[in-house]
Amino acid sequence: MNLPHLLFSDQKGKIHKHPFLKMAVSSLNRFKAPESADLIKLPPGSTLFYLPGRAPVGFNEETGQFVPFFKFKARPVYAVASFIIPAYLRFYNPAVVKIDKCKLPLWAYTACGMFGKDVYVTAKRIDRRIRQSPCFYKNSLIKKQVKIFLNDLPQNRLFKHLANCALNYNCLAAKNFFLKRWEAPVPTSRSCNARCVGCLSYQESDCEASHSRINFRPSVSEIYEVMRRHLAYAREAVVSFGQGCEGEPLLEADLIAEAIAKVRQKLSSGTINMNTNASLPGKIDLLCRAGIDSFRVSLNSPQEKLYNLYFRPSSYKFRDVIRSIEIAKKHNKFVSVNLFVFPGFSDSKEQIRALLTFVKNTGVDMLQMRNLNIDPDFYFETLGCKDFSPKGIRFLVSVLNKEFPRLKIGYFNLPKEKFKKFENVVI
Repeated sequence: MNLPHLLFSDQKGKIHKHPFLKMAVSSLNRFKAPESADLIKLPPGSTLFYLPGRAPVGFNEETGQFVPFFKFKARPVYAVASFIIPAYLRFYNPAVVKIDKCKLPLWAYTACGMFGKDVYVTAKRIDRRIRQSPCFYKNSLIKKQVKIFLNDLPQNRLFKHLANCALNYNCLAAKNFFLKRWEAPVPTSRSCNARCVGCLSYQESDCEASHSRINFRPSVSEIYEVMRRHLAYAREAVVSFGQGCEGEPLLEADLIAEAIAKVRQKLSSGTINMNTNASLPGKIDLLCRAGIDSFRVSLNSPQEKLYNLYFRPSSYKFRDVIRSIEIAKKHNKFVSVNLFVFPGFSDSKEQIRALLTFVKNTGVDMLQMRNLNIDPDFYFETLGCKDFSPKGIRFLVSVLNKEFPRLKIGYFNLPKEKFKKFENVVI
């Protein structure tokens, strides 16, 4: 196919197609034209944004130059990006020129353009499962189910909290709980022992958090009832501690372990998972003994210096994360890494080399490759990685598949029935 045309937005948010400039993309703030293999049609349910304070950059095929585009009909214009739906991996950021200092909200901005009447994005599906596809979430049905659940157990504060997440924050995991399927959250922790630069529920910077953190400590019985309901009746049931609306669940490990043990006395079905920063090895051991099935450990980088710049840990060291993974594997638990993928950084020669060493040394079972929600300029400034050498996200995935053919690569947490049966998508 020919290159898609550049998209831009006017001051009213109306999106236009440039008559001759073509789409350009950015990797570590280096501009290039996308390749055909990088492009797919915009997945249904994805969103288009205009980027305040950012002028679009297009590619002039006749001159071979990248051209900033500042005005349309004598009025300022803004760059356009897509936020793609879950299960898709972003390859490139949009090519932009920063024209003021405003910080972009916490979204994952994917380069996009228009070919004919269709919008194209630089991404590919990394997980074939249909979980969290927007077409499977009908709000009318969810509202009905929320009402049934709240009437059934009106005193359970976690039910009310998850109802707010489902109805007001559009949390698909919370919606799963009320729809009795797939992965559902069990938020428990009000605090955290890290101060992640891109935290979605707490921000110290001028970048506003996208939603509020849980503000109460649930009881064992409240946690038990959420877990029991989902594990007993949901399809491909997974319950996960450590969702976006809470802090670090290991800080409530004693409470969680008691609830897990209580559930497992009644039920062996379903999967109990924890999404965690893996900061407290002793608590990992406690949870393993209580009956947890899996852990997902979040990383932006397997290198301690760059990990610390993003996570800003306050009471643990990177070696604690490694030790926690070792303990979980000793207990034969399934361990995934929630890898915050960012074009130009994650696919740099330096990061690829470090990631291969990390996977080899830890023996993790899966990489969940997730698009990091953050302002690209702010992320690069925070990490100071302007001298890195990007190789491309497609290259990163191909190297991982080649070096570790048994390593699972996807997007979602797995039910335990899939721990051995999951098959990677070839991109």
